[in-house]
Formats: sequence, structure tokens, C-alpha cells
Amino acid sequence: MINFDTIPTDGDPQQLINSINHTRRQHDSKTLLAMMEKVSGEKAVLWAGDVIGFGRYHYTYKTGRQGYWPLISFTPSLQSLMINVMTGFTDYEAQLKNIGKAKLTENAMILYTLSDVNRLVLENFLQKVFDDMQAKHNNA
Repeated sequence: MINFDTIPTDGDPQQLINSINHTRRQHDSKTLLAMMEKVSGEKAVLWAGDVIGFGRYHYTYKTGRQGYWPLISFTPSLQSLMINVMTGFTDYEAQLKNIGKAKLTENAMILYTLSDVNRLVLENFLQKVFDDMQAKHNNA
């Protein structure tokens, strides 16, 4: 679950990735980091809670609570890669048909290995998510 009290840190995303004791997960995490840097045009930032994010937007809940969150982000772990998609997946059904093996939750795509997905389709999906988030939030 995402903790929206999470904030950017001075931590090194590469160091987080290198701390994962799983060679394939490290490789996949580095590949995903490079892919997200490419689609976003942003450098990776480590947010508290082991989230690697790119860009950011300002949110305000109906309760008045406010904060910032990355436009696109992922959380690497020993078990999987979790890509956060804050808008959900309803608008991306066409891309998801061809993406390959991925588990979807309400706001996250879980990948167990990048070899299970079509990387070009994944990159196009990430680009669309980033562009949509940027347009929606005017890159706040």
C-alpha cells in the first residue's frame, strides 16, 4: 500500500536496487529505471518507503490533505517490481491487452520478471501514463 506521507529523499535509487539480493530483480529494476527516465525525461528520485519516482505532482484530497507524489514510480523488491499507476487502468485497456504477464491491482502493476512482458508495449504504456499524469496535473 502506498503511504502518501512519503517524501523525496537524498537516497540513491541505484543503491536501493543494488541492495536487492536477486540478480534478475536487480537487472530488471535497472532496466525499468532507465525506461522510466527515458519516457519522463526526469532523473530518478528515491522517495521514503523505497519508491523510485520520476517527476512529481501536487494532490489535494477532498478532506483538504495535500502533498506530492511522483508522476510515475515503481518499487523494486526481492519478490517483484510494482509500478504505481495512480489513475488506475481503465484508460489503458488497449495497451494492457498486449503487455504480457502482469498482475493488476487498483493502482499498481506487478511484474515478476521483465522477460514476461513486451518491453516496447510497456514503454509505450509508461509514456502514456506519464503524459496523462503530466497533462492532468500540469507538471506541478
